[in-house]
Amino acid sequence: MTPTTPVPAQWPDRYGDELYRFALSRVSDADAAEELVQDTFLSALGGLATFRAEASERTWLFVILRRKIIDYYRRQARTNHVGLDELGEAGPTEAGFFNPENGHWNAQQAPVSWLNADAALEQQELHDILQRCQQRLPTQQRAVFALRFVEELSAEEICQELGLTAANYWVIVHRAKLQLRRCLEKHGLSKN
Repeated sequence: MTPTTPVPAQWPDRYGDELYRFALSRVSDADAAEELVQDTFLSALGGLATFRAEASERTWLFVILRRKIIDYYRRQARTNHVGLDELGEAGPTEAGFFNPENGHWNAQQAPVSWLNADAALEQQELHDILQRCQQRLPTQQRAVFALRFVEELSAEEICQELGLTAANYWVIVHRAKLQLRRCLEKHGLSKN
């Protein structure tokens, strides 16, 4: 198969919906997803001269979009910083959930399997609840959580992207997990 020359005028029709769905699944905000796809097309248009057809046009656009999503979360993380009192809600403190020596869950607070979640809720409802809970996270926690568990970047990559120390990264991850756990439990997804 011979490499084809990209045709920017056809990108929205060929790839727009697919890129939008991908972006929306990552950022859970329709306006932000649309803007990310537009930025992707603009960046690709600007970099058209450097396209070497080593990958398909579609793959190239997805690589650009993925980078735009990382940039989106980097901006989000820098706009608001996590305060020390974020756990609040008169619940247990962070120390009550994690072992300070190794950072792992304490046995009595460790998450347990939610086998009854499938029976209690349809998968789509569970997905919707999880997305709503993620949206309620403070921006820096949401950014770190999404980069780690949605984009599957390593801790080192996230620290480099967001300018975090390793210790700060782990505190943010733990706090995000706690907030998500509380939110999911409030929506009836508890271990009991």
